[in-house]
Formats: sequence, structure tokens, C-alpha cells
Amino acid sequence: MTKLRSYDTDELILHRLFFALRPSEEAIGEIAAIRDGLGPVQSHIPDEKLHMTLFVHNRPTTPDPDLVERMSKVAAKVAGPGMRVALGELIGNGDNVLLRPGDHMPVLGAFRDKLAYGLAVAGVPSMRGYRFDPHVTIAYGMRDSFRRTVPLISWRSDELVLVHSLVGLTEHRILGRWKLGE
Repeated sequence: MTKLRSYDTDELILHRLFFALRPSEEAIGEIAAIRDGLGPVQSHIPDEKLHMTLFVHNRPTTPDPDLVERMSKVAAKVAGPGMRVALGELIGNGDNVLLRPGDHMPVLGAFRDKLAYGLAVAGVPSMRGYRFDPHVTIAYGMRDSFRRTVPLISWRSDELVLVHSLVGLTEHRILGRWKLGE
């Protein structure tokens, strides 16, 4: 059963389309070990939903096919390199728990900027107030605030994905995949 309905119906669900990089299987195992050792939290992000968001677009209704097609065309045109992603810092901000890069990643930032520019030209605005801050969210609902170094988790990201998320319903649908570095 799908929770998606025709784009012309009246819905109360926030639909979020986002482009993301997914960790490798090895990196997912390393992330899971850190996540599973956190202690009490409201919810863990399941392995299959771990990702680093590059661009977010919110919709009040199911995205129409034209929007998805425009976003897909931009993704296909953005020739990006396969890139190394490295996470070395664990942060609890009183609500979410995140893994962040310990160092600046200029190749990732340049790729993200190129993607965002292409989407803006195609008439796809980013979510109001969205600012690219590279991280992987691993849990929600931890009251503690902390910042600490963790053993470096690194992978070569060679695929960009477009995801349709039904916010609050924990449903992610992959709408497209594009190889990087070819």
C-alpha cells in the first residue's frame, strides 16, 4: 500500500524532495556502531535511510511529474566526480545526533553548489531557510548536547539519489539515481 496520492488532491502531509549521497555498506556498519552505542534516544535512523542531504525542496502536495522530471534532468547534467566523504565528529545538539566532517570538503561543496544552481535555473527553489551543512543524522530525540571526535568514517560516494520523503511518516522513496565519476 502506498501513502502517495494524486498531486491534485488535498493533503496534510509535507512532501520533501531531496538530493543526497548514501554511505557505502562498510561506512553504514561503522555509523551503525556509533548510533547503536548512543544510549536512550527517541528514534534511531535506520541503516537504509542514512544519507547526507545536498538539496531540499518541500511541497504541500505530492510532487507532480513535471517537477520530478526537471529535477532529474538537472541531476543528469551535473557531471560530478566520485568524491571522498569523511566524517570525524559526533554532535548532539539537544535534539538530533549528527556525524559531521572534521575538515572542510571543497569538492563536495563545489558539487553541491553546482547542483543547487542548476535546480534554481530549472525553477526548483530550495527549502526556505535551508543552508548546506554537511552531516549524516543518526538519531532524533537525545536531550544531551555534546561534541566529540570519533574514528574517521570515510567512503567514496559514487551515486547521487533523489528521494521523496513523506515527513513524519518515515517513508522514503527513491525517485532517481545518477552515477558520479563516470
